[in-house]
Amino acid sequence: MKTTLPILVHAFETDFFGVVSNTRYLEYLERGRYLLLHDAGLPIEETWSTEGVMAMVRRVEADYLNTARHEDRLELSTWVSEWSGASAIVSHELVRPRDGVVILRARQTIAFLNRSWKPTRVPKSYRERLGAPTRA
Repeated sequence: MKTTLPILVHAFETDFFGVVSNTRYLEYLERGRYLLLHDAGLPIEETWSTEGVMAMVRRVEADYLNTARHEDRLELSTWVSEWSGASAIVSHELVRPRDGVVILRARQTIAFLNRSWKPTRVPKSYRERLGAPTRA
């Protein structure tokens, strides 16, 4: 499964020169991850209460390839690119569609924790609803 989130860059997300702040990209990644989970029918609070499992970001790797600027329209694609026993890799690609420029590529390592905050296996519901790993 892959989702695409449209993003319009607002002035408050940029520096004095109108360039998006590096910290804002991390917020975009979180918005993409939330959209992916919600579109798969896995809202975070609901899966915590029904399955006793929380999907937590453990690590973020980001390659800043170009700059986005005030009022750019962007598209963030998000998908699961890898599964393992108690974790997953969620990949992201941020593109400016008007010229096809890739702004950012990133990977989030997601750890699955139980109610005791200990690592636990990826629930079957996540694998089923998010599907097999996808490439960019």
